[in-house]
Amino acid sequence: MRHRRSVDLASVANHAVSLENETLASLPEMFVLAAACPSCLNSTPIDRWELGRLLGKRMPVANIAERLKCSCCGNRTGNRFLLGRLRRG
Repeated sequence: MRHRRSVDLASVANHAVSLENETLASLPEMFVLAAACPSCLNSTPIDRWELGRLLGKRMPVANIAERLKCSCCGNRTGNRFLLGRLRRG
């Protein structure tokens, strides 16, 4: 796609993330991380840099959900790992 000032814009497909292949180190910085608990419906943002220090930067993003524990109720099963994209100003 082309911008009116002749700047090439990336297509939406360029921002898609393959969870099986991405690690915390390779995940683009425009993504924010969050966790959601199905038991108490608590959701909280996750500091990606702290998570990288605890689990290692080479941890695949797909394997993070199974390691999550809810800080409110202590639930360890069925927790969801969410990726969101920051708004670009």
